[in-house]
Amino acid sequence: MAENDIILRSLDLFKEAFPGRINQILKSKEGGKKIVGTLCLYVPDELIYACGADRVILCGGRSAPIEAAEEYLPRNLCPLIKSSFGSVIDQKCSKTKSCPHFGMVDLIVAEATCDGKKKMYELLDKYIPTHVMDLPQKPENQNALEYYIKELESLKDVLENLTGNKITDTQLRNEIKSANETRKLLRAIYELRKSDSPPIRGTEILKVVQQMHFLSPDEFKKNLVLLLDELNVTKREFSGPRIMISGCPMAAGNMKVPEIIENQGGLIVVEESCTGTRAFWDLVDENKEPMRAIAERYLKIPCACMYPNERRINQILQLAGDFNVDGVVYYTLQFCHGYNVEKYRVGEALKKSGIPLLSIESDYSGADTEQIKTRVDAFLEMLE
Repeated sequence: MAENDIILRSLDLFKEAFPGRINQILKSKEGGKKIVGTLCLYVPDELIYACGADRVILCGGRSAPIEAAEEYLPRNLCPLIKSSFGSVIDQKCSKTKSCPHFGMVDLIVAEATCDGKKKMYELLDKYIPTHVMDLPQKPENQNALEYYIKELESLKDVLENLTGNKITDTQLRNEIKSANETRKLLRAIYELRKSDSPPIRGTEILKVVQQMHFLSPDEFKKNLVLLLDELNVTKREFSGPRIMISGCPMAAGNMKVPEIIENQGGLIVVEESCTGTRAFWDLVDENKEPMRAIAERYLKIPCACMYPNERRINQILQLAGDFNVDGVVYYTLQFCHGYNVEKYRVGEALKKSGIPLLSIESDYSGADTEQIKTRVDAFLEMLE
């Protein structure tokens, strides 16, 4: 067997975990535990787990639920929003429930990032109770942190009312420590990707990170330990033009562009994405008052909804240097205006650094697959 054909058993554990996790959530719910659904990184997991609830991600990455969603939402709306909403409709109105965890949720904690999601939440609340956190979108403003702390305090009250459990500083500190351990494991795996011949493909690690907000923290962490151990002892080496993929989230099921990049000979070595570094790159300070420390860490997440967004530009350039990338594929979902508009500034910054950029705007369908392949082929050829 060739080195690159060696299959990591630990990767199969992530893939095979779905049925067991569904059964775990169902048993927890039958036992009285509340299930909270989230759609964004700005909602801190630490608060949800500190109140004794469980959490699953509800971001849609599949095209199947979109048709149902378009009975309520405009066609020219981001596919992630439509897929997420359509999955809820599928659970509540259809006999073919393809994503059963959407129907087990007692409360959705949403966030005010883009306008499309905010208006979708008004419809979503009719199907599942939805609490929307406001989000300061000028994070450098001196009042932003205090405002965000107040929003987190309001969320704390909502979660305590949902579960009947008080969230103590001790519980928060325990959850902060646990979440930081997971972030450190992911950072350690990403460190291995800095080598000249990384031991893992980008498409493989993306599927791992997609499970981060679905599996239980303990199971996810256990599987990460096994994966890291396997990567450190198994001889696997991959090569090709080193690519950073940057831009919109790639929720579970949405693997079209990454798979094209690597099938055509590129090697994704880092993701500047919510399904990548934004999810775990910064730690929560364990020495500070927990609510303030949580607020400080989560407000650092450099989403395109923020203004001004020098932090994201700087992070892209830092990651490009640290991972020695040859080129950047800037991936945006159709009608995602924040990331689409910010593409210009990212491109200008990369151009000054001498790093080529390929911009791809797509949806969840396969209609543009051949076109994307042709463009990726030309881009990779230019990098060689």
